[in-house]
Amino acid sequence: MPAQRNNASDAHQEIKSQPGNPTDIENRIKSIPAGRLAWLWLLLGFLLLPFTLFQTVIPLAAWAAPILLLRFARTSRRALVALPLLFAAYTVGAWIGFRGAGSGDLGLAILGIITLAVRGLLYTLPYAADRLIGPRLTSWARLFLFPLAFTAADWLLSLSRVITSTGSPAYSQFDNLALIQILSITGMWGLTFLIMWGASTANAVWEHLDAGRPARAQALTFAGVLVAVVLFGSARLAFAPPASQTVPAATITLDSAVSAEANRLIDLTFNQSTGAQRAAARPKFEATVDQLLERTEKALRGGAKIIGWQEGSGLVLEEDKQAALDRVAALAKQYGAEIEVSLALLTRTESQLFVRNQSILVDSSGAVLWTYDKTYPVSPAEAYFTIAGPGKLPVAETPFGRLSTAICNDLHFLPLLRQAGRNGVDILIAPYNSVHPWESEDAVVATYRAIENGFSLVRPAGSGISTITDYEGRILASQNFYTASDGILLSSVPTRGVTTIYSRIGDLFAYLCVAGFVFLAAWAVVHWKQPRKGGSG
Repeated sequence: MPAQRNNASDAHQEIKSQPGNPTDIENRIKSIPAGRLAWLWLLLGFLLLPFTLFQTVIPLAAWAAPILLLRFARTSRRALVALPLLFAAYTVGAWIGFRGAGSGDLGLAILGIITLAVRGLLYTLPYAADRLIGPRLTSWARLFLFPLAFTAADWLLSLSRVITSTGSPAYSQFDNLALIQILSITGMWGLTFLIMWGASTANAVWEHLDAGRPARAQALTFAGVLVAVVLFGSARLAFAPPASQTVPAATITLDSAVSAEANRLIDLTFNQSTGAQRAAARPKFEATVDQLLERTEKALRGGAKIIGWQEGSGLVLEEDKQAALDRVAALAKQYGAEIEVSLALLTRTESQLFVRNQSILVDSSGAVLWTYDKTYPVSPAEAYFTIAGPGKLPVAETPFGRLSTAICNDLHFLPLLRQAGRNGVDILIAPYNSVHPWESEDAVVATYRAIENGFSLVRPAGSGISTITDYEGRILASQNFYTASDGILLSSVPTRGVTTIYSRIGDLFAYLCVAGFVFLAAWAVVHWKQPRKGGSG
């Protein structure tokens, strides 16, 4: 019997040592020094980054990439080598995600590279904090250091007029309606925090497994919060869906050929055009309004009571504005509808700022309820020639609910859109004119603002995806500009919105993340410890 046991044991050891055996592979991987494996984590994380933003978004990639990159930051031998490589990974990864956005203008290309580099730098700083400060904190404090720092960096980037919130990892989760309901409480910052908390938790588990000490408490805490967030969202979608009456709404877009014919007549000297030059251009400009009104009437005959035109689609000379509005008023009175027209109003002035990007709401009586100028023209191109508005969203009481508007890039600026939430807006009309590669992200950004502030959304988009969305983020209807046959999207939208916590507390969650990060950094400096073995805290 002893001999048989020895023979069985020998056979088992022989099997374990055979090439290709899972145990053998595991042992081989464990035998590789952590410093060498770090390069693999960097490569895999970098390959995932382009799929976390802009065009081709894989939601899971946004969770996996920071796990791998944080692992690289913690296990690489030298911080002075690791941190510049993380900066390069984020900058180049965003550039790849940015593919196809070239305008041919060298100045704009250089500015684009600079903005991507600034973004890469801000997103590298949380890894620097984790690598340099983290080992001097307790394991629980280090668990929250990285997500607090990353959320603070994400929020700081959103304050920039050039970078805005574009490319935030929070936008990668748009497909998970239950998860993104947290926007109604924390804004987009709660999503950023969750994703990065997942990265630090995964690394804590990873390190403790290597040390033979499972990090059950850290893992269970994160899992519990994540499940609670999803359950909250699921309950909100299931038990508190829109229950108000609905109103038929339509988005109107302009044929690209008609738009191109009109726009080619405008250059940066048009602000000083002569009467003869303006008269020669007038027929092409009027053609834009003619087609938009033709499509508007078709939508009205189809039952639409709220109409929105794509951003700046009606090219109108300043002296012709009233005539165009009179035509709109006639339709609004005839069909008893609220019509928002979006004009590129061409003024005559000595100033280089000569275009007014306006949205004008005409009610069912033919009266103009608001004239809104875009608050944040896109920098630097549009901002070079467009007169910016004062930054106050209009509000109008109508038979179909309380309406408001904001234009395209405005929706990247969270404090501006919170005006709509605080004013109890039910439906926001948001004219867009998207450009590559932001077509899909533009739709996501607008949907996030709707969930955050409790309004439904009517969003006509030139060169992009027009959407009609309720205040919980359900896409009620959508239309691709390039495949639409008639430029009309029609759907019913709720006439009542809801009050959200976020619309009342604003970016409080982001402020708390900034404060939390500063506190932990200060704590590490005041209680300067020697790094713990393995740097895991």
